[in-house]
Amino acid sequence: MVENDINQIINIENPTERAIEYMLYGMRNQLFWDGNKRTSTICANKIMIENGCGIIRVPDNKLEEFNILLSKFYSFNEKNEIKQFIYDNCIDGIKLEE
Repeated sequence: MVENDINQIINIENPTERAIEYMLYGMRNQLFWDGNKRTSTICANKIMIENGCGIIRVPDNKLEEFNILLSKFYSFNEKNEIKQFIYDNCIDGIKLEE
């Protein structure tokens, strides 16, 4: 099941969407003995960096809100709210040219 889920995620065309989906999947499904949030964020950032999309980083002043949304996601598996939060607050390192 994990292999099928990850295959579906890696086939998402948009790399930012793919990174966020993988990050949330890895965090919620506890794929590792320890460090699931860290490891999932590192994997997501690999996707982001290799595609020139910046990085995912939760700012210190948004950490409490992120943890509340993550807890809701863990409980109800509803990811729209946390995904939007990540898009709006946690993608860093992209400079748009004018």
